Amino acid sequence: MNIMKKILCVFCLAVFSLGGILTIILPDKEFSEEENRILQQSPQIDAKSIINGDFQQQINEYLTDQMILRSGFMRVYALTQKTLGKSEYNGIYVCDDNWIIETYKETENTEQIAEKFRKIADNANADCTIMLVPTAVSVYDEVLPPNVSFKTSQRDVCDYIYENCGMSSIDLWNVFEENKDKTQLFYKTDHHWTTDAAFLAYQQYCIAMDIEPLERDFFDITTVSDDFYGTTYSKALTAFQKADEITVYKQDMSGITVTYPSGTGDLYAEGYLDKKDKYSYFLNSNQPQIVIDNENVSNGKVLLVVKDSYANCLVPFLVNHYEKIIVLDTRYYRNGVTNAAESFNATDIFFCFNLNTLDTDTAISGIY
Repeated sequence: MNIMKKILCVFCLAVFSLGGILTIILPDKEFSEEENRILQQSPQIDAKSIINGDFQQQINEYLTDQMILRSGFMRVYALTQKTLGKSEYNGIYVCDDNWIIETYKETENTEQIAEKFRKIADNANADCTIMLVPTAVSVYDEVLPPNVSFKTSQRDVCDYIYENCGMSSIDLWNVFEENKDKTQLFYKTDHHWTTDAAFLAYQQYCIAMDIEPLERDFFDITTVSDDFYGTTYSKALTAFQKADEITVYKQDMSGITVTYPSGTGDLYAEGYLDKKDKYSYFLNSNQPQIVIDNENVSNGKVLLVVKDSYANCLVPFLVNHYEKIIVLDTRYYRNGVTNAAESFNATDIFFCFNLNTLDTDTAISGIY
């Protein structure tokens, strides 16, 4: 028995030593398709980073990110956690019915966030509307592991901001509650909402803005991917996970021009369907600014959309009701919302953000 233990220890030591050596000598990878993120590169050595501890942290992240067979080890880790009965790891809840859901992040800056929106409403020469999107952790709370509880609910945060932001609001809680059992509102392997949920939100937007919404049969509803594994899967790497489908509501693009910083394009970027980051199919990923002109509409309305990535599959529904739509992602656009509204003569400003990243999303800090 002791001999077997020694052999096993020597084998494990040899495997990890070889892995460490290969990690160091093999070329660094810049991006992980499976995890959909940039990997830590070899840190620069300097006295200041060593003294303040930054170098030690960076080298640890570097060795972890660049570790050979990293994905395989992560899958073994995930399977081990599940076998041990753990239902929360790497910031993910592993839930019933194949749901893997981002853990809830308590919002600490709700008052400051509401004040940011209020300042825009007070200073913009346009009608301002806000839509805060609840996420799967609140909408499908019944599938969460037992004993998961929140000090402050997403609904409480949403209600506070709506009451104190100084602009019109569009509430999605009731329509999501009414439809969640008959419509899958979120991807089971990704943190985003589905296009079906975005369509429900579009209908609520139209009601709030006194616009006649288009019916489903106006669109060509098509499944464009049946093998989508999104951001939550990339963190959890759960075994035997069923892929999500991505559905699109397509329409006739005649008379509609979409201008990206790189040039004209479409509302959808087909090339992303062959990549891991398939949600970037909508609006060609996250762009600092997109301008959409629709010569079929002549109502004098210009909409400025200030958003995170949740709005990427919502905006295509809105193009049918405005002469021009300007889409800003303030994580990357730095010229200010009020300046953009004035520059484009916007008649309306629409804010759309999900409730799980309000505190951490740099798009919020970019609003001024």
